[in-house]
Amino acid sequence: MSAFSRQNRKPLFQGLPLAGCFSVVAGIILSAVVGMARADGAGEGGAPSASSILRSARAAQMSMHQVFQGKIRRSGQTVPYRFEMDGPIFRYEFPSISDSGPRSVTVRFGMFDATLEVRDAVGNRLPVKFQDEVQGMGVSYEDLALRFLAWPDATLEGSDTVMLSKCWKLRVKSPKGSSSAYREVVMWVSDAEGAFLKSEAYGENGVLLRRLTVRSLQTIGQSTALKQLRAESPSLGGDPSYLDVDGDRIVRPPK
Repeated sequence: MSAFSRQNRKPLFQGLPLAGCFSVVAGIILSAVVGMARADGAGEGGAPSASSILRSARAAQMSMHQVFQGKIRRSGQTVPYRFEMDGPIFRYEFPSISDSGPRSVTVRFGMFDATLEVRDAVGNRLPVKFQDEVQGMGVSYEDLALRFLAWPDATLEGSDTVMLSKCWKLRVKSPKGSSSAYREVVMWVSDAEGAFLKSEAYGENGVLLRRLTVRSLQTIGQSTALKQLRAESPSLGGDPSYLDVDGDRIVRPPK
């Protein structure tokens, strides 16, 4: 896939931690504002510093007020979702899940981490943790939030190529005392569009636990957006999961 023109297209998921994607997830979806980062704090050779990339992404996140719909797919099963971005708060709704199951998910991002709140259909809070899996779909709530975007300990490891695009490769480490299942996460961010393209999350023993990969993008209006994200669990095997984002969106004004 060729690089997109920065003059004609802006990353729609600017500063978004994946629906993301997830996330993944829920992303499962991220885009760091690399142009802002260069101005904010350039590293060696004119490259942006890792901290400035993440700081710019968090700042951009606060200005986003949009609603999307899509679905998570795995092994013939499908879970539709509705995803709302409201500044530092992200909400997922899963209308097809049973009344006693996790019908709504709210992630609130702070300065260096995030909090999770999961409720059933009648509003009862459920004892769910970030590392728990969403309805056997092969992705965790942590994947949906891309929680690692808020982690402050970041290192820029150089450049790489993903989907024929030059990328910055960053490594972020989980804060001390964090409840994350991941010790550190390596991510690839496009230099041209500032788009999140890939991440690999490692556990305490250095085993690769989760890999998130952007499979395709789409154009919505004049913006470039995520269309499909794949989530894999190399240490566990099994079928991959896919997060699909519909092409329609509702842009909401700030409250």
